[in-house]
Amino acid sequence: MERNAERMKKEDCTLERLVTTIPLAEYVPQCVDVPKFLGYCRACPSYGKRWSCPPHDYDPMDLWARYETLTLVVLVLTPDRGASREEAMAAMAREKKALLEELLALEEAFPGSLALSAGNCQLCRFCARTQGIPCWQPQRMRPSIEALGGDVSLTLEGYLGRTIRWTRPGETPPYLTLAGGLLIPGGWKGGGHG
Repeated sequence: MERNAERMKKEDCTLERLVTTIPLAEYVPQCVDVPKFLGYCRACPSYGKRWSCPPHDYDPMDLWARYETLTLVVLVLTPDRGASREEAMAAMAREKKALLEELLALEEAFPGSLALSAGNCQLCRFCARTQGIPCWQPQRMRPSIEALGGDVSLTLEGYLGRTIRWTRPGETPPYLTLAGGLLIPGGWKGGGHG
């Protein structure tokens, strides 16, 4: 498994970029548990209110089975000293948008691949799902690893030796983590927790 790491200074933060490719025959049994994560999703305010979020009109395990590898792209954003929570969250939103654009470009470059967003979709101010109508941007909206039953904390710990720091209300976190990826086709035959 090849890993790639890069660190860069931005105007308001330091950004570390980590990339690794994982065979799904290994990843799915270790890190995907659809029933467990659908339970977590049900407790989220986005459940059933964003097209990128569960419940889906497909079985996530069927989707995982169509691909051979996951190229995991992780951004670890460390806000500049003295940054407010709002500034840190604005930097994260900017980097999340840029990461989605990068993943969508990769998806276009690799026919049959599927980009996975870092967290829930934020493309529209209000999701069309709340109005019971189809997605306004289906060509750009993508599910996240979590929305497909993937354990992002376990993924980062197991494949990159990193932990996620969950934010608390009012706190400026020491770092923020975005995890997205690209599913590469090929399919695999195997089971998972799903």
